Amino acid sequence: MAKYELYDSIFEPICVINNDNEIVYYNHFFASFFKKSPRVLKKSPKLSTLFTGFDIEDFLEDMNDVKVGPEVEIFLEDQTFYHVIIKAIESDNNEKVICFNDISIEKNLYTKYRYQIEELKQIHNQIIQADKLSTIGEITATISHEISNPLTIASGNIELISVLLAGEELKENDIIHESISDTRESIDRITKIVKGLKSFLHNRESDKKFITLEDIINKSLTLLKLPLEQNQISLDFNVNTSSIVKVNPIEIEQVIINLVTNAIHALGEANTKDPKISLSISSNDVCYIITVKDNGRGIPEENRGKIFDSFFTTKEVGEGTGLGLSISSKIIDSYSGSLELIDTKTGCEFQITLPKMETTTFTDSELSVNHSFQKVLIIDNEPKILNLFTNFFAKGPITLIFASSAIEAKRILEGTDVDAIITDYDMPNMNGVEFAKDIIKNGLNTPTFVMSGVADKSKFDNHKEIKGFIEKPFNREDILNMLGIKNEEQD
Repeated sequence: MAKYELYDSIFEPICVINNDNEIVYYNHFFASFFKKSPRVLKKSPKLSTLFTGFDIEDFLEDMNDVKVGPEVEIFLEDQTFYHVIIKAIESDNNEKVICFNDISIEKNLYTKYRYQIEELKQIHNQIIQADKLSTIGEITATISHEISNPLTIASGNIELISVLLAGEELKENDIIHESISDTRESIDRITKIVKGLKSFLHNRESDKKFITLEDIINKSLTLLKLPLEQNQISLDFNVNTSSIVKVNPIEIEQVIINLVTNAIHALGEANTKDPKISLSISSNDVCYIITVKDNGRGIPEENRGKIFDSFFTTKEVGEGTGLGLSISSKIIDSYSGSLELIDTKTGCEFQITLPKMETTTFTDSELSVNHSFQKVLIIDNEPKILNLFTNFFAKGPITLIFASSAIEAKRILEGTDVDAIITDYDMPNMNGVEFAKDIIKNGLNTPTFVMSGVADKSKFDNHKEIKGFIEKPFNREDILNMLGIKNEEQD
């Protein structure tokens, strides 16, 4: 057995079998691994008799030189089980060398760490929710004041209407109409506040949709109106660009509310004369930029490197969790963006950057496709239309890429091949027909379809650049028919 001596120095179960799958040699580790004495192994020469859970004889059929099996679970006679990868190598004299690579420890560690990661994710979500509750707690007093005023108006008007009706004096018709109008307005104010709170505390973190950053910020500011007024802080919000993104609006709201709330707190502590907070949305070629700036004292140099650390806070005990900026930074990171503190001579300035839409909105169907238009570029500057397409084709049969302008669409087409383009006609800077002409001029002959609210289809008949037309409003079947795709759901 001199030729097998090398195997005895290997710390893995190894055996050599003949053409009948009988063991002709095994190393020391093999006997230990399978818990068999040499005497027992001699009586049970067949390898297949030592374990269950995997058909070793079937695995060894049609071998050619080397064969590596999948990760499998094998069971010994005493029901001990191992996770192994079996390797077989053809040797001299029609023999095969079989090696059992035991990965049980790695497998158990993987399972253990996977559970720990799931637990950490749950804890992370709980921390995010706790930070939301903390933020709501800071503005609860002002919200209750905001609700109390319209409730008082509504209650008083209802009482006035009751008196007028009881006295059967209906000549004061104008007073009644005015009272009803004021009551409705007050109830609308309360509804708006309550909906804003419910939406903010909603915990479904995966709800992404197309929306403008302007809409997200305006919604955030409805919850901050009273704190700003009570602290006599003026707020400017400038929008310098259209900004459609695909995000979870609640997450971005949380970031904006955190940054503005911090600014309100800082301005209050500093007793700043004419306190002011400025928000703006701008853009460059690749991303949108949200700036939140105040005219307070700014952040001390010694704290600048710590502000994004978890649990770091300059507030009094019980006034803050120290998690706001840390969570905000992680939220923006999850969209491949960044949240940074900008060096300024006065006040404090934070800058959020978010990649423009085309880098994050490749929606791939899991279904197989058997038609020519597999990947379609959708161009529209209305978020609700983009969301409609997302919902229409979430389960196939086409893959969608989105752009909110002709400029974004051309940037996508520089690096991505698509099978068809569906563009809105009324687009800023370049309408749908002009866009179709432009890409043809640049050597791209992708079929381009136009959608429009204009009912006169003949308007587009003379444009050979346009493959087809669809009138708004439309449904899923209209899109499939325009593309010439069979609706498999009806079969």
